[in-house]
Amino acid sequence: MDEAELLQQVQAAAALDRATAERVLWATMVTLAERMSHHELVRLGAWLPDELQPTLGTGSPTCQPFDADEFVGRVADHVGVPPQAAWTQVRAVLGTLDREVAEVGAVRQRLPREFGALMA
Repeated sequence: MDEAELLQQVQAAAALDRATAERVLWATMVTLAERMSHHELVRLGAWLPDELQPTLGTGSPTCQPFDADEFVGRVADHVGVPPQAAWTQVRAVLGTLDREVAEVGAVRQRLPREFGALMA
């Protein structure tokens, strides 16, 4: 899957315009990078479109074990929307990635169970 296809699916899933879908996709990936270990990021990066590779390098050098609410709050801050709106938007990104990117299934297994609601 390339970035354009991914953006189209996120747009449709969250009823967003292209520019907003792009911001949400990037913010979600940056926040995911903050949440994951370096080893996990390397594995995930191999499956992502080339355009998203830079987002993985913007995370924390160490894994930060924050919960799903904090995850959504961080995305909301990056995008500039209320957490309630970000929840739907993050769910569109992570759900699309979960369906379309093989390695995201392995990432999902390493996240706390509460993240399952974001990846449905």
